[in-house]
Amino acid sequence: MEDTFYFKQFDIEFVKFPIGKSGLELKVDKRFFEKHTNDEISDAEVDVLLEIDKKESFMRFRFHLKGTVTLCCDICLEKLLFPLEVTETFTFRKTDRTAEDSEDENVITLPPEAYSYNVEQLLYELIYAAVPMRKVHSDYPGQQCAPDMLERLEKLQGKKEETMCDPRWEALKNIKL
Repeated sequence: MEDTFYFKQFDIEFVKFPIGKSGLELKVDKRFFEKHTNDEISDAEVDVLLEIDKKESFMRFRFHLKGTVTLCCDICLEKLLFPLEVTETFTFRKTDRTAEDSEDENVITLPPEAYSYNVEQLLYELIYAAVPMRKVHSDYPGQQCAPDMLERLEKLQGKKEETMCDPRWEALKNIKL
């Protein structure tokens, strides 16, 4: 029941907001990423400030996300706290057209009878897009890889086997052209 209440916060009933600017505060935590499973993000503590600028014919949702997400270090495989700060704006327009051709990915069309919009997927995509390709402790101040894992990696690097070269290839090296 508590999770239902938690996820209800992402249903933005914009008809309740007056014309002009309004604001909401949302929270993204571990429950969010338990529902939206992925291999990279295991936990999060992200505060979301959603500013809604409602006009007669459209609305602008400005998301400002700030917090940390827990990732896995590419080197030592231990937890890494990634500082996250993202700001993105989306424009919502109501239209009778089923699919409006817009090259702007930040424009979302809604049917005229729409009274709310669930921002869960938008938040997931904003957070996931902010995750770097390379995730290493040394890239973030105050964090370091697990020393025991670094020792193991050093030992394994020292045990590189010399590859035996096929004698036929060695013979080709002696050919003079």
